[in-house]
Amino acid sequence: MINKTFNLLIALLLFAALFLAIDNSFTDLAKKEEITQISIEQIAGGMNNKGETIRNGIFSDFIFPFELLSLLLLASLMGALYIAKKEA
Repeated sequence: MINKTFNLLIALLLFAALFLAIDNSFTDLAKKEEITQISIEQIAGGMNNKGETIRNGIFSDFIFPFELLSLLLLASLMGALYIAKKEA
């Protein structure tokens, strides 16, 4: 019983920390109007640097959502492998 309670407590703490991190991340992005303005200027400035614009967006401005998506895809892949192995 103690083990299940401890596991539940740890899971709730991790969920709360993840929720707060995501909430703060999107709140900060909503406050930064210059990100949108810079992106619009880069796109309007020329379409020959699309790759650089996307790279800068993914690896600087939106790094947290990008990493969160990669963890979500990893978890779904591991879940699919677990289910496939369980059925075999």
